[in-house]
Amino acid sequence: MVGGSHSTRVIAAMLAAATALSACGGGGDTAEVTTVQPGSSQAEADLAKQAAAMQKTILQGALAGGAAGGAIGFGLGGSDDAGSGFTIGLGAGAAAGTYVAFVQRKYANRERRLGQIKSDLDRNAAEMQTTINVMNQVLAAQKAELDALRAQAAAGAATPEQVQAEVTEANGNLAQMQIAIDGASKRQAEFTEARGLTVAGNQAASPIDGDLASLSNQIAQMKGIANDLATSL
Repeated sequence: MVGGSHSTRVIAAMLAAATALSACGGGGDTAEVTTVQPGSSQAEADLAKQAAAMQKTILQGALAGGAAGGAIGFGLGGSDDAGSGFTIGLGAGAAAGTYVAFVQRKYANRERRLGQIKSDLDRNAAEMQTTINVMNQVLAAQKAELDALRAQAAAGAATPEQVQAEVTEANGNLAQMQIAIDGASKRQAEFTEARGLTVAGNQAASPIDGDLASLSNQIAQMKGIANDLATSL
C-alpha cells in the first residue's frame, strides 16, 4: 500500500507539472516549433525560434521552473514539499500577475528573493547570448548574400527581381530581430521593477546592478546587429 501511494503521488506530480508548464507557456511553445522554409537557412530558422522564445516573459519562465520544482518535491518528498514548491511557487505566483508580485509572494526573505532573481537573470543572460550569436550568424550570411547578388545584378548575371527577393528575405529576418529585441526590453523592465526587492535597508546600490548593466549591454548589441542589417538593405 505504501508503494502504491508513492506511485500515485509521482504520477499526479508528473501530470500536474505537464499541465502547469503548458499553461505557463500559453501559445508561445507552439511558436517555438520552427519549420525551415524553402530557401531559408538553419540560422534563419534558429532566429525565428529565438525570437519566439524571447517573447516569453521572466514571470512565465519563473512559473514554469516553480511548477517543475514543486512537482518533483511532491513526487519524492510528500505533500509538505509540494506545498512550498508547487502551491506557493505556481498557485500564488500565477495569481500575482507580475514578476515582482510572484517573487514577493513566494519568498518573504530578501536573500531568498535575491537568489530567485539572480537565478532568473543568469538564465536570461544565457538565452540572450544565444540570440545574439544567432543574430550575428544571420547578419553575416544575409550581408554576404546581398552583396553577392547585387554584384551579379551589376554584371547582368542576376535580375532586379532576384535582388528584391533577397531584400524581402532580409526584411523578414530584420523583423524577427526586432521581435527578439522587443522581448528582451520587456524582460529588462521586469528585472528593473524587481530591483527594489534586492536593496537592503536605505542602501542605494543593489547586488544585481551589475547584471542589469550587462543586460542593457546585451540589448545594445542586439540593436546594433539589427541596425547593421537595416543599413545594408
